[in-house]
Amino acid sequence: MAFVHAKVEIAETAATIGAEGTFVESAVDAIKAARKEIERQVRRDQFFLATMEPYAPEDPGPVVKRMCEAASVTGVGPMATVAGTIAQVALEAMVAKGCTHGWVDNGGDVALILDKTATMEVFHEPGAATAFALRLEPTDDILGVCTSSGRLGHSISLGDSDVALAMADSAILADALATAIGNHVHGTSSLKTCFDPFKDIPGMIGGLAMVDGEVALHGRLPRLVEVEHNPERLTVHSRMPPGCYSGSSAKAQEVRT
Repeated sequence: MAFVHAKVEIAETAATIGAEGTFVESAVDAIKAARKEIERQVRRDQFFLATMEPYAPEDPGPVVKRMCEAASVTGVGPMATVAGTIAQVALEAMVAKGCTHGWVDNGGDVALILDKTATMEVFHEPGAATAFALRLEPTDDILGVCTSSGRLGHSISLGDSDVALAMADSAILADALATAIGNHVHGTSSLKTCFDPFKDIPGMIGGLAMVDGEVALHGRLPRLVEVEHNPERLTVHSRMPPGCYSGSSAKAQEVRT
């Protein structure tokens, strides 16, 4: 079966599914099921949607429970994990069907499993022809690589980072960590301390934070390389207003093998 890059839009979710074509349907079904559970939680509990602090709702479903657990350990609201959570459960569905090499990129929050090396771009500078990227080695299990930005894209950040990136043993945790790290970036001086609250969180692999061109690294990130940027490969919702990303958002990533 051929490897495909399937772009799907389901309500607010815009995702690129990279995998052998036979696995795509299971990922789409998982995205729909996860969204249904999250939407049900939002309808009965608007605080779950709005809060920017950890929250433990009564009798959550399994997907919402995972969101709240990751948010709790990182100090953010559960909706800070929603994109990574949807990517995670979609890839888990593919892995359950036998996928050993693939990813789900939910608008820049990525769950992946690799049986060969791949390069993941993290574009952060409007108008630039090149970007830095992570050179990813084969993985034993699913990993998450997620980003946040205080200056680019549509996601909410309480900081002013050009980009804050987290790599973790799930995209749910990586999404929570990226938001939390980005919230702690306030000017270049904060790069010395922005990882401190999160260094001992189980499951965190590494992180990167950039502001005003200065970069801080933490943990065991893959090797950084320079790549040519191609904005046509970014995962951006068709309803995004022109110029919101312009091929330049730190929340837009792609994986190439």
